[in-house]
Amino acid sequence: MNEHDSEKLCAMLDEMGYERGMTAGECDLIIYNTCAVRENAELKVYGNLGQLKFQKRKNPDLKIAVCGCMMQQPHVVKELKSKYNHVDLVFGTHNLYKFPELLTKSMDNKKMLVDVWDVDGEVVEGLKSTRKFELKAFVNIMYGCNNFCTYCIVPYTRGRERSRKPEDIINEIKELAANGTKEVTLLGQNVDSYGKTLENSITFAELLRKVNDIEGIERVRFMTSHPKDISDEVIYAIRDCDKVCEFLHLPVQCGSTPLLKKMTRH
Repeated sequence: MNEHDSEKLCAMLDEMGYERGMTAGECDLIIYNTCAVRENAELKVYGNLGQLKFQKRKNPDLKIAVCGCMMQQPHVVKELKSKYNHVDLVFGTHNLYKFPELLTKSMDNKKMLVDVWDVDGEVVEGLKSTRKFELKAFVNIMYGCNNFCTYCIVPYTRGRERSRKPEDIINEIKELAANGTKEVTLLGQNVDSYGKTLENSITFAELLRKVNDIEGIERVRFMTSHPKDISDEVIYAIRDCDKVCEFLHLPVQCGSTPLLKKMTRH
């Protein structure tokens, strides 16, 4: 999910005329798109931001932006304000599409600009991506999660479940196929819940069958699934659709009922 967000950010920067640099020393803008799933990843962000303080002293015109899941946590933003005031721009996951506007504002702002939304909005369509690979691509089919497992921060950083309309997904994949993409990975925190928030009912299994029929696409993958939502319908779709890879990204449940209850996965 974060990797695909980075592809969207790269596309925005391309349209603004930026070119990718190879080292921090040659860059005018450095962006950290952060993850909050593991503590080690967060510690690395703090460490890297600390090192950039010296880079900022060498080049006062350098702009530093930090975004992604970590920024959805109030204590992280507070930490940045108190100890990392050399950062110029902070924004979260819900307003990624506003990045060009926020970056322009930060250029004229000597203080840290913070724009983090607590509430997730509607799905914003039409965002371009600078794809990392030529023959395969990530495609979001939904955002957020409603499960609130005890140990997981995703519903708090990505918001509640919002599904994209099937026609928008299909059109995006058709465009990818026309540009030479052969493999797509359908992304969602829990793809098996796809369609539940849409007015016109559609299941994930039905979406799989639609994607399977797109000319030019040769392989279809998806991630991630939740044990309580995986259905026979999805299993049959994997069996019937020749392009859908026989690979199921599904966490194995613990055999202990009391432990599952503590995890809120019962």
